[in-house]
Amino acid sequence: MEISISLGSNIEPLLNIKKAQKLISNKFNVLKSSSLYSSNAEGFIGSFFINQVIVCDTKFSFKESIKILKDIEKILGRQESGEKFSNRVIDLDLLTYGDERINEIGKEVPHKDIEEYAFVLVPLCEISPNNIHPSLNISFKELLKTKENFLNKVNKLD
Repeated sequence: MEISISLGSNIEPLLNIKKAQKLISNKFNVLKSSSLYSSNAEGFIGSFFINQVIVCDTKFSFKESIKILKDIEKILGRQESGEKFSNRVIDLDLLTYGDERINEIGKEVPHKDIEEYAFVLVPLCEISPNNIHPSLNISFKELLKTKENFLNKVNKLD
């Protein structure tokens, strides 16, 4: 099963993204990695974020994949603040799980952040432009064309 994962951090972001990449590659077969992107914090005042999207192959179920990502967050020191918008050591989100649409236990794919945030959609488009959004039935590239100013909200770092 091909999955996509969003990585984000604004606390020692380069270090924590690299640590997360290594831990993810220990569990999943990484197929593609986007460039790193910086963006301003959204929804709160905080340091800039660094984000990336990676595509992996996995044999793990949806629930197992979510648990692995949550375990990696804990290993890296993420504290659950309960706040939607706050500083993050690491934030890992399962964006897609094949072309499935799943909504259970407060977790869903495709993840709603794909449509809402430039720091998710832009790197996803970089590595999977022609993949189809499982709910909207349009490519990620076509979805990005509908998002005014998304390209101006992120800066490619490499």
